[in-house]
Amino acid sequence: MKSAINPYVASGEVAPLYLFYNGPGASTFSSARFTYYGVTGTPTVKFDGTTAGYNPTTYATSIANRLAVPSYVDIDVNMVGDATGGTAYVSVTAEQDLGVSGQIKVWTVICEDHEMATSAWGGYNGQEMMWIPVSFPLTAQGNVISFTGPYPQTVSVAGSYTLNPATHIFDNLNVVTFVQATSTREVFNASYMDLPDTATGIEDESGLGTTDLAVWPNPSNGALSIGAALPESMTGTVTVFSIAGRTITRFDASPVTPISIDEPGIYFVRMETSDGQVLSERFTVVR
Repeated sequence: MKSAINPYVASGEVAPLYLFYNGPGASTFSSARFTYYGVTGTPTVKFDGTTAGYNPTTYATSIANRLAVPSYVDIDVNMVGDATGGTAYVSVTAEQDLGVSGQIKVWTVICEDHEMATSAWGGYNGQEMMWIPVSFPLTAQGNVISFTGPYPQTVSVAGSYTLNPATHIFDNLNVVTFVQATSTREVFNASYMDLPDTATGIEDESGLGTTDLAVWPNPSNGALSIGAALPESMTGTVTVFSIAGRTITRFDASPVTPISIDEPGIYFVRMETSDGQVLSERFTVVR
């Protein structure tokens, strides 16, 4: 099916999860998803709870049809941690009533790419493994969220995660977050990002400089500065939001930007760069 899915992966429109029933790639998340979809044999490919055909043309058509459905859900993910673990802060915004009678859940899954399979993987020995779930901040069962209006409405959840640096190569880790109806299996939207190293920043691979984000003083009394370091060829957008997911301000990245926040509490600042990097920091306002 590579010929069917690769164009969508390359364009960033699709971020698949590979779930193994047993062996080194199996996990509690895999088991929960198999039960959720009622899968009893593999390989099986599902789109919104419906099994897709194995003909590459049918497979590609299923993806295209799903992407054509308008989305009224926005997802913002802020990962605070390092190579050993941390906390995922997830905010989900519904633009309108989603028309769901049953539960709505949000899942966040950390996946590892580029792992070379050993003999423990059986027939996969020597192959490069992609999109393998390794950690689940919102648990294998996901978190229930609900929207009551008025719209747009934002709800936020958080969960901790752990990683094993000996087996999980940090540069190979990605974060997939998706919102799904438990009754119809419809996926309302999904988010895909590299796992940012918020403890050290991310080094720019172009060799033209480093990419970094800083907040000072921290904690502050509400008057603080946000600094963004970017190579000359790169631009970025900085967003400051509360722990509840409310956007406080948004601006173009620059070396020093002073801001003022009146309400005490925990806040997050997130920078997205023109080459797809995501950096984030947490800070506290006290009175």
